[in-house]
Amino acid sequence: MKSTARFKFPTWIWVALIHFGLSNLVLPLTLSLTARAAGTLDGPGFGVTLLVRLTKLLHLPLVTLALFPREWFPGGWVYVPMALNSLIWACGVCALIRFYRRLGRP
Repeated sequence: MKSTARFKFPTWIWVALIHFGLSNLVLPLTLSLTARAAGTLDGPGFGVTLLVRLTKLLHLPLVTLALFPREWFPGGWVYVPMALNSLIWACGVCALIRFYRRLGRP
């Protein structure tokens, strides 16, 4: 059954925007919680560990693996590789969607 909703942007742009937004939302939250948990005797806890792993997953492959020298993107320019990383994710997600749609057809 086809959706009746009409979007002006292709799917990959929506996926890239959502990924970029989540990456920028999770990163400051993770940094603040890990800084707060660093002084505790019990360790970071499950929530902080989960956020750190989510941050690493969202920033994979380009940002996590540091496939670019940090000196190339000083200050606010760091958003350029983060946006490219989101585009890589969007291409991958859209490719998986197409693959599963082709599997369903005889």
